[in-house]
This record gives sequence, structure tokens and C-alpha cells, in this order.
Amino acid sequence: MACAETTNGPLVGASDAWTSAPEPTPASPNANANATRAVWEGYAELQRMPSANPVAFMSRGHQPEHQVDIRVNEVARPSYTGLVTDTVFPDGSQLVELPHGGAGHAYVMRKNAGIWSYMELDPRGVLLAAGPLELCAGCHAQAPSDHAFGLPRGP
Repeated sequence: MACAETTNGPLVGASDAWTSAPEPTPASPNANANATRAVWEGYAELQRMPSANPVAFMSRGHQPEHQVDIRVNEVARPSYTGLVTDTVFPDGSQLVELPHGGAGHAYVMRKNAGIWSYMELDPRGVLLAAGPLELCAGCHAQAPSDHAFGLPRGP
């Protein structure tokens, strides 16, 4: 997983932490081992969360770029739908970037005790990395609203 720069330069409001932050340490260094690992127990719940975006959009914050849907749990929904610069998400908030159509990795942010933690899941929902992942935390610390960038704006 990595933050990305677009061919037209960085995204408005996006982080440039990807240029200096190391890659996160995966939960399993052997990709073949993931084929036999169980799906993360919370994956089905993530998929049932309602989408916050009306149509899928191209995520350029994670590599490789792919079409995604943003899912937000009930705790975070009021904050996310009214996102402004000084928005602070309550504990228990969960924000999810799911690949549209199932091809690609899912990324999860969860806030507990005022601290965000991050997860990366493969297309089947197998946990690849979790915790206060340095690369994720570095990018999201630069977000305009409590570690959240929000949905794309404009054309």
C-alpha cells in the first residue's frame, strides 16, 4: 500500500507523505500464505455498510489506482457527511475504502480512544497489515479533517 502522486501532480488536500515514508510491514510477508488465511472477521460488516458516495470514483491516494466506494459506519456518518476542516470524528468511527467490483485492496480506518488505527485487506478480506501503520498515519495526519480527506469534489 502506498500513497500516490497523480500524473497531474498531488491531489488537492492529499498528502505527500508517500515521498518519504517507508512501506508498512505486512502482517504476512508471504503472499502465498494469504491464500490459506481466513477472511478478517469484520470484513462482512464492512461490506454491509452503506456507501457514502453516490457513484464509484478513482482512488488516487492508494496504489494501484482503482475504482472505490467509501463506506462509513453509523457512528462516523454524521461527521463524514458534514465534513469540514474542523470536523472531529467520535470514538468508534470507522471509514472504509472498498474496491468497486471487488478487484483491489480495502483500506480501513478505525478511531478508538482518540487514536486512528489502519488496516489493509486483500480482495478476499484477508488482513495484510494492521495497527498504527506509519505510512497510513503519515498521509492521513495531513488530511484537512481529523485524518479524513473526504470524497472528491468538482469535475
